[in-house]
Amino acid sequence: MNQVLSQDEIDALLKGISEGEVEIEPAIAAPAEVQVETFDFAKLTRGRKEKLPALNFVYDRFSKALSSAMTLFVEREVEISFQPIQHIEYAEMIKSLPLPTNLNIVTTENLKGFFIVIFDAKLIFSVLETIFGSGQITAPRIDGREFTRIEISVIRKLMGIVCSEMEKAWAPVFEIRCRYSRSEMNPNYITMVAPEEIVSLCEFSLTIEDIQSWMKVCVPYTILEPIKSYLISTPSREDREMRERWFKQMQERVLDLPVELRAILGRKKMAVQGFLSLKEGEILFIDRHADDPVTVMVNSQTKIAGKMGQYKGSKAVRISGFINWEDT
Repeated sequence: MNQVLSQDEIDALLKGISEGEVEIEPAIAAPAEVQVETFDFAKLTRGRKEKLPALNFVYDRFSKALSSAMTLFVEREVEISFQPIQHIEYAEMIKSLPLPTNLNIVTTENLKGFFIVIFDAKLIFSVLETIFGSGQITAPRIDGREFTRIEISVIRKLMGIVCSEMEKAWAPVFEIRCRYSRSEMNPNYITMVAPEEIVSLCEFSLTIEDIQSWMKVCVPYTILEPIKSYLISTPSREDREMRERWFKQMQERVLDLPVELRAILGRKKMAVQGFLSLKEGEILFIDRHADDPVTVMVNSQTKIAGKMGQYKGSKAVRISGFINWEDT
Protein backbone atom coordinates (compact mmCIF):
# COMPACT_ATOMS: atom_id res chain seq x y z
CA MET A 1 0.00 0.00 0.00
CA ASN A 2 1.42 3.36 -1.02
CA GLN A 3 1.53 5.61 2.11
CA VAL A 4 3.36 8.56 0.49
CA LEU A 5 1.19 11.71 0.31
CA SER A 6 0.85 13.56 -2.94
CA GLN A 7 1.76 17.22 -3.24
CA ASP A 8 -1.90 18.28 -3.20
CA GLU A 9 -2.52 16.26 0.00
CA ILE A 10 0.53 17.82 1.65
CA ASP A 11 -0.62 21.35 0.73
CA ALA A 12 -4.13 20.65 2.07
CA LEU A 13 -2.73 19.27 5.34
CA LEU A 14 -0.46 22.28 5.91
CA LYS A 15 -3.36 24.64 5.16
CA GLY A 16 -5.59 22.85 7.63
CA ILE A 17 -2.94 23.02 10.36
CA SER A 18 -2.33 26.74 9.80
CA GLU A 19 -6.06 27.55 9.85
CA GLY A 20 -6.76 25.30 12.87
CA GLU A 21 -8.98 22.88 11.05
CA VAL A 22 -6.62 19.98 11.74
CA GLU A 23 -5.74 19.20 15.41
CA ILE A 24 -2.28 17.95 16.13
CA GLU A 25 -0.97 16.13 19.25
CA PRO A 26 1.72 17.93 21.24
CA ALA A 27 5.15 16.48 20.74
CA ILE A 28 6.51 14.51 23.67
CA ALA A 29 9.61 16.29 24.96
CA ALA A 30 12.67 14.22 25.46
CA PRO A 31 13.33 13.62 29.16
CA ALA A 32 15.90 16.00 30.58
CA GLU A 33 19.12 14.56 31.87
CA VAL A 34 18.77 13.77 35.58
CA GLN A 35 21.60 15.00 37.77
CA VAL A 36 22.35 12.78 40.77
CA GLU A 37 24.16 14.14 43.81
CA THR A 38 25.64 11.89 46.46
CA PHE A 39 23.97 12.42 49.85
CA ASP A 40 26.00 11.70 52.95
CA PHE A 41 23.62 10.61 55.72
CA ALA A 42 26.51 10.38 58.20
CA LYS A 43 27.35 14.03 57.52
CA LEU A 44 23.74 15.02 58.17
CA THR A 45 23.80 13.14 61.48
CA ARG A 46 27.06 14.77 62.50
CA GLY A 47 25.78 18.23 61.64
CA ARG A 48 22.55 17.96 63.62
CA LYS A 49 23.84 18.58 67.10
CA GLU A 50 21.83 19.59 70.13
CA LYS A 51 22.15 23.08 71.46
CA LEU A 52 24.09 23.28 74.71
CA PRO A 53 22.95 26.43 76.55
CA ALA A 54 25.42 25.92 79.40
CA LEU A 55 28.29 26.62 76.98
CA ASN A 56 26.99 30.16 76.51
CA PHE A 57 26.98 30.52 80.29
CA VAL A 58 30.57 29.24 80.46
CA TYR A 59 31.86 31.50 77.69
CA ASP A 60 30.09 34.54 79.15
CA ARG A 61 31.85 33.98 82.48
CA PHE A 62 35.10 33.28 80.67
CA SER A 63 35.00 36.46 78.57
CA LYS A 64 34.39 38.68 81.60
CA ALA A 65 37.07 37.02 83.73
CA LEU A 66 39.60 36.96 80.88
CA SER A 67 39.00 40.65 80.21
CA SER A 68 40.02 41.53 83.77
CA ALA A 69 42.98 39.12 83.78
CA MET A 70 44.37 40.37 80.45
CA THR A 71 43.94 43.97 81.54
CA LEU A 72 46.27 43.26 84.44
CA PHE A 73 48.63 41.26 82.20
CA VAL A 74 49.15 43.89 79.48
CA GLU A 75 48.44 46.89 81.73
CA ARG A 76 45.98 48.21 79.17
CA GLU A 77 42.19 48.20 79.09
CA VAL A 78 41.03 45.04 77.34
CA GLU A 79 37.42 44.54 76.25
CA ILE A 80 36.19 41.06 75.29
CA SER A 81 32.87 39.92 73.89
CA PHE A 82 31.85 36.62 72.32
CA GLN A 83 29.78 35.68 69.29
CA PRO A 84 27.11 32.93 69.10
CA ILE A 85 28.50 29.40 69.21
CA GLN A 86 28.73 27.54 65.90
CA HIS A 87 28.80 23.81 65.23
CA ILE A 88 30.74 23.27 62.02
CA GLU A 89 33.10 20.76 60.49
CA TYR A 90 36.73 21.04 61.51
CA ALA A 91 37.84 21.30 57.88
CA GLU A 92 35.49 24.25 57.34
CA MET A 93 36.86 25.95 60.42
CA ILE A 94 40.44 25.47 59.23
CA LYS A 95 39.63 27.03 55.83
CA SER A 96 38.38 30.18 57.53
CA LEU A 97 41.64 30.77 59.42
CA PRO A 98 44.15 33.24 57.98
CA LEU A 99 47.85 32.50 57.88
CA PRO A 100 49.77 32.92 60.05
CA THR A 101 47.59 32.01 63.04
CA ASN A 102 48.62 30.99 66.53
CA LEU A 103 46.95 27.72 67.56
CA ASN A 104 47.39 26.39 71.09
CA ILE A 105 46.43 22.87 72.13
CA VAL A 106 45.05 22.54 75.66
CA THR A 107 44.54 19.09 77.17
CA THR A 108 41.75 18.48 79.67
CA GLU A 109 41.93 15.79 82.32
CA ASN A 110 38.29 15.42 83.29
CA LEU A 111 36.93 15.67 79.75
CA LYS A 112 39.45 13.12 78.42
CA GLY A 113 40.33 15.16 75.37
CA PHE A 114 41.59 18.54 74.29
CA PHE A 115 40.46 21.84 72.82
CA ILE A 116 42.21 24.44 70.70
CA VAL A 117 42.63 28.11 71.57
CA ILE A 118 43.26 30.13 68.42
CA PHE A 119 44.76 33.61 68.61
CA ASP A 120 44.78 36.16 65.84
CA ALA A 121 48.45 36.82 65.07
CA LYS A 122 47.70 40.54 65.34
CA LEU A 123 46.60 39.98 68.95
CA ILE A 124 49.84 38.17 69.81
CA PHE A 125 52.05 40.86 68.31
CA SER A 126 49.94 43.57 69.99
CA VAL A 127 50.42 41.94 73.40
CA LEU A 128 54.14 41.57 72.75
CA GLU A 129 54.39 45.22 71.79
CA THR A 130 52.72 46.34 75.02
CA ILE A 131 55.25 44.33 77.01
CA PHE A 132 58.45 45.00 75.05
CA GLY A 133 57.48 48.02 72.93
CA SER A 134 57.56 51.77 73.42
CA GLY A 135 54.37 51.92 75.46
CA GLN A 136 51.99 52.79 72.63
CA ILE A 137 50.07 50.14 70.73
CA THR A 138 50.15 50.43 66.97
CA ALA A 139 48.77 48.15 64.30
CA PRO A 140 51.38 45.40 64.03
CA ARG A 141 52.86 44.26 60.76
CA ILE A 142 52.14 40.60 60.10
CA ASP A 143 54.97 39.18 58.05
CA GLY A 144 54.41 35.44 58.61
CA ARG A 145 57.59 34.87 60.57
CA GLU A 146 57.88 32.26 63.29
CA PHE A 147 57.71 33.31 66.92
CA THR A 148 60.97 33.72 68.81
CA ARG A 149 61.67 31.95 72.10
CA ILE A 150 60.88 35.08 74.07
CA GLU A 151 57.59 35.52 72.22
CA ILE A 152 56.68 31.86 72.79
CA SER A 153 57.40 32.33 76.49
CA VAL A 154 54.94 35.24 76.57
CA ILE A 155 52.36 33.14 74.71
CA ARG A 156 52.72 30.42 77.34
CA LYS A 157 52.10 32.95 80.10
CA LEU A 158 49.05 34.19 78.22
CA MET A 159 47.85 30.60 77.82
CA GLY A 160 48.36 30.07 81.55
CA ILE A 161 45.89 32.90 82.14
CA VAL A 162 43.45 31.45 79.60
CA CYS A 163 43.61 27.96 81.18
CA SER A 164 43.13 29.34 84.68
CA GLU A 165 40.12 31.46 83.73
CA MET A 166 38.64 28.62 81.66
CA GLU A 167 38.72 26.30 84.69
CA LYS A 168 36.95 28.94 86.81
CA ALA A 169 34.34 29.56 84.11
CA TRP A 170 33.55 25.82 83.87
CA ALA A 171 33.41 25.31 87.67
CA PRO A 172 29.63 25.86 88.15
CA VAL A 173 28.85 23.43 85.29
CA PHE A 174 31.55 20.75 85.35
CA GLU A 175 34.96 20.71 86.98
CA ILE A 176 37.79 20.50 84.45
CA ARG A 177 41.59 20.79 84.60
CA CYS A 178 43.35 22.49 81.69
CA ARG A 179 47.01 22.10 80.75
CA TYR A 180 48.78 23.88 77.91
CA SER A 181 50.40 21.38 75.54
CA ARG A 182 51.97 23.13 72.52
CA SER A 183 51.55 25.85 69.91
CA GLU A 184 51.42 25.74 66.11
CA MET A 185 51.44 28.41 63.42
CA ASN A 186 49.99 26.22 60.66
CA PRO A 187 46.57 24.59 61.32
CA ASN A 188 47.50 21.71 58.99
CA TYR A 189 49.99 20.52 61.62
CA ILE A 190 47.15 19.68 64.01
CA THR A 191 45.94 16.28 62.87
CA MET A 192 44.25 14.93 66.01
CA VAL A 193 40.84 16.03 64.70
CA ALA A 194 39.33 14.42 61.60
CA PRO A 195 38.42 16.95 58.86
CA GLU A 196 34.75 15.87 58.88
CA GLU A 197 34.42 15.97 62.68
CA ILE A 198 32.00 18.51 64.13
CA VAL A 199 33.49 21.08 66.50
CA SER A 200 31.95 23.66 68.79
CA LEU A 201 33.45 27.01 67.81
CA CYS A 202 33.14 30.23 69.78
CA GLU A 203 34.76 33.46 68.60
CA PHE A 204 35.75 36.25 70.99
CA SER A 205 36.31 39.84 69.87
CA LEU A 206 39.15 41.58 71.73
CA THR A 207 39.87 45.29 71.81
CA ILE A 208 43.14 46.60 73.24
CA GLU A 209 42.89 50.39 73.03
CA ASP A 210 42.37 50.97 69.26
CA ILE A 211 43.50 47.53 68.05
CA GLN A 212 40.75 45.05 67.11
CA SER A 213 41.56 41.34 67.11
CA TRP A 214 39.95 38.00 67.86
CA MET A 215 40.35 34.71 69.65
CA LYS A 216 38.56 31.42 69.02
CA VAL A 217 37.94 28.37 71.20
CA CYS A 218 37.46 25.16 69.22
CA VAL A 219 36.15 22.14 71.14
CA PRO A 220 35.59 18.78 69.37
CA TYR A 221 32.01 17.73 69.94
CA THR A 222 33.10 14.21 70.87
CA ILE A 223 34.53 15.35 74.21
CA LEU A 224 31.29 17.18 75.04
CA GLU A 225 29.08 14.14 74.42
CA PRO A 226 29.88 12.40 77.77
CA ILE A 227 28.85 15.52 79.76
CA LYS A 228 25.93 16.57 77.57
CA SER A 229 23.55 16.17 80.50
CA TYR A 230 25.43 18.96 82.30
CA LEU A 231 25.25 21.28 79.28
CA ILE A 232 21.61 21.09 78.18
CA SER A 233 20.47 23.43 80.98
CA THR A 234 21.98 26.72 82.10
CA PRO A 235 22.88 26.96 85.80
CA SER A 236 21.42 30.14 87.23
CA ARG A 237 22.63 32.20 90.13
CA GLU A 238 19.39 31.47 91.96
CA ASP A 239 20.00 27.73 91.63
CA ARG A 240 23.52 28.04 93.00
CA GLU A 241 22.36 30.18 95.90
CA MET A 242 19.57 27.71 96.67
CA ARG A 243 22.02 24.78 96.65
CA GLU A 244 24.38 26.69 98.93
CA ARG A 245 21.56 27.50 101.39
CA TRP A 246 20.37 23.88 101.29
CA PHE A 247 23.90 22.62 101.96
CA LYS A 248 24.36 25.05 104.85
CA GLN A 249 21.02 24.09 106.41
CA MET A 250 21.78 20.40 105.98
CA GLN A 251 25.17 20.87 107.62
CA GLU A 252 23.61 22.70 110.57
CA ARG A 253 21.01 19.97 111.04
CA VAL A 254 23.62 17.22 110.88
CA LEU A 255 25.67 18.98 113.55
CA ASP A 256 22.57 19.15 115.78
CA LEU A 257 21.88 15.40 115.58
CA PRO A 258 22.14 13.70 119.01
CA VAL A 259 24.65 10.88 119.44
CA GLU A 260 24.99 8.38 122.27
CA LEU A 261 28.37 8.02 123.97
CA ARG A 262 29.20 5.09 126.23
CA ALA A 263 32.52 4.59 127.98
CA ILE A 264 33.34 0.87 128.29
CA LEU A 265 35.35 0.32 131.50
CA GLY A 266 35.64 -3.42 130.98
CA ARG A 267 33.86 -6.59 129.96
CA LYS A 268 33.09 -9.90 131.67
CA LYS A 269 31.72 -13.11 130.19
CA MET A 270 29.93 -15.60 132.39
CA ALA A 271 27.36 -18.37 132.16
CA VAL A 272 23.69 -17.73 132.87
CA GLN A 273 23.85 -20.03 135.90
CA GLY A 274 26.73 -17.99 137.32
CA PHE A 275 24.87 -14.75 136.66
CA LEU A 276 21.76 -16.01 138.46
CA SER A 277 23.84 -17.08 141.46
CA LEU A 278 25.32 -13.59 142.00
CA LYS A 279 24.76 -12.07 145.44
CA GLU A 280 25.06 -8.58 146.79
CA GLY A 281 28.65 -7.65 147.68
CA GLU A 282 30.35 -10.15 145.34
CA ILE A 283 33.28 -8.90 143.26
CA LEU A 284 33.47 -9.35 139.48
CA PHE A 285 36.84 -9.48 137.73
CA ILE A 286 36.75 -7.73 134.34
CA ASP A 287 39.20 -8.02 131.43
CA ARG A 288 41.04 -4.73 132.12
CA HIS A 289 43.28 -3.18 134.74
CA ALA A 290 42.71 0.21 136.32
CA ASP A 291 45.37 1.91 134.14
CA ASP A 292 44.26 0.36 130.86
CA PRO A 293 42.80 2.66 128.15
CA VAL A 294 39.05 3.16 128.12
CA THR A 295 37.13 2.86 124.84
CA VAL A 296 34.20 5.11 124.05
CA MET A 297 31.43 3.91 121.75
CA VAL A 298 29.57 6.39 119.52
CA ASN A 299 26.20 4.99 118.46
CA SER A 300 27.41 1.41 119.02
CA GLN A 301 30.66 2.02 117.12
CA THR A 302 34.00 2.10 118.95
CA LYS A 303 35.49 5.47 117.92
CA ILE A 304 37.43 6.99 120.86
CA ALA A 305 40.21 5.87 123.16
CA GLY A 306 40.84 7.61 126.47
CA LYS A 307 41.89 7.46 130.11
CA MET A 308 39.59 7.22 133.09
CA GLY A 309 39.79 10.06 135.62
CA GLN A 310 37.86 12.84 137.36
CA TYR A 311 36.85 16.34 136.32
CA LYS A 312 35.27 18.81 138.76
CA GLY A 313 34.34 16.00 141.11
CA SER A 314 32.73 13.80 138.42
CA LYS A 315 33.94 10.66 136.72
CA ALA A 316 35.32 11.55 133.27
CA VAL A 317 37.25 10.17 130.31
CA ARG A 318 40.14 12.15 128.84
CA ILE A 319 40.34 11.58 125.06
CA SER A 320 43.74 10.28 124.00
CA GLY A 321 42.99 9.49 120.34
CA PHE A 322 40.47 8.45 117.73
CA ILE A 323 40.03 4.98 116.29
CA ASN A 324 39.73 4.70 112.50
CA TRP A 325 36.35 3.64 111.13
CA GLU A 326 37.95 0.75 109.27
CA ASP A 327 39.38 -0.60 112.53
CA THR A 328 35.90 -0.97 114.01
